[in-house]
Formats: sequence, structure tokens, C-alpha cells
Amino acid sequence: MGRTRRGTARRPVRRGPSAGGVAGRALVATAVGLVVLSAPATEIAAQVTASWAPFRDAGTADGPRPAPVVRSPGAATGVPDRAVDTPVLAVPAPRRLEVELPTPMVPRGQPLETTPPPAQCGGYGGVRQVPPGVVPGPGSATVSWQADGRDDVQGYRVTAVSQQLVSGPQPAPPEVTVGQRGDCGAVTATLGGLSGGVPYVFWLEELVLDADTGVTEYEQVGWSSPVVIP
Repeated sequence: MGRTRRGTARRPVRRGPSAGGVAGRALVATAVGLVVLSAPATEIAAQVTASWAPFRDAGTADGPRPAPVVRSPGAATGVPDRAVDTPVLAVPAPRRLEVELPTPMVPRGQPLETTPPPAQCGGYGGVRQVPPGVVPGPGSATVSWQADGRDDVQGYRVTAVSQQLVSGPQPAPPEVTVGQRGDCGAVTATLGGLSGGVPYVFWLEELVLDADTGVTEYEQVGWSSPVVIP
């Protein structure tokens, strides 16, 4: 005999609302509510945010934050930088330097007028050159010149300098000294021991007394042209 399978009757399962379904219905309701509102969604969100701003920082130590102020780009005014007064260094302009140089050896202004001391012996009043006159003779020569009348002139010396050179040391030249005369006449000196056919130059020197030191020394005051002794 076959077994008869006893079937069990299934009860219908009543399912409750799921989380997804509830959430979905809530989103739909919210969307429908938003659509019903007449203002756009962005404007409503801005109003809600603005209405919530006073209460967002309530109860904090800092207190509520001030609402940000949005400035229009056109309303902003630019403040120019303060002008800085920079000192300007004044550079002097170059100017032409004029220097007047006097002409050398040319007196300027009133020329100085001087009067030379009177000549005591016909023209010998100061420093000068006295060319002596020479008269040659056999192995000798006579030299003459005008006396110098100055008080500091003590005498004269005449030297015959040979113009013919010899080998070895040169011999000492012949010389002669004469004293000063008291008047302004001519002074004469004769030199001997001269070589015939030899030219000589005769030097004339004055023995002068230095008034400051009291020392006398010879000063050359003239010389003659070469003279050939016969």
C-alpha cells in the first residue's frame, strides 16, 4: 500500500514595510513637497541657510558670527598710493674756469723807476764786463783797462792763458797783479815770458773786498780776444 503524503498547508506570510520602501516613499514625498513650493529650490535653500545662521553659533564662547558682506565689484573704490616726496640731488652745472696768466718777464701795473748809481769812472757803476786792450811785443804784452772806482775794489790781476795745448800737464800761465789807483785813469800791466808765435787770451780779474765778511777774492770781469805774440 502506498503512503499517502500528508501535505502541510502554507500560511501566507505578511511582510512589513522595508527600510528601502519607507525611505523611497519619504524621498518622493519630499520631492513632491518641494515641487509644490512656488520658489525655486536654490532660493529656498538660501533662505533656509540664512534663517539658520543666527542659531548656528548659539551657546559658543565666540558668539554668533557676523554675516559676510558681499561687495559689488563696481562699488569698490581704489585708494591710490601716497606720493613719496623724493629729494632730488642738485648737480652743479660745470662752468668754464678762466685763469689769467701773466706774460713771463713782463712788468704789470706801474713800472718801477730806478736810478742807477752814478758812474765813478765813466761807466763802471756796477757789475760789468771790461774788455782789456792788449799790445803785443817780443815775448811780452802790455794790457790796459780803465780803473773801477768802486770802494770795494782793492786791485787787479791779469793772466795770459795760452791757446796752444802741449802733451802732459799744462804749465802755469803767466800772471801779474797791480793795485788800485786813486783816480779814474787807466791801469796798465805788462806780462813777459810769453812764447812767440803762440796765441794768448788775457783774463782780467778784480780783487774785491766783501764788506760783510771782510774777505777779499778775485772776480773775473773781462777777457780779450786771442792775441798772437811775435
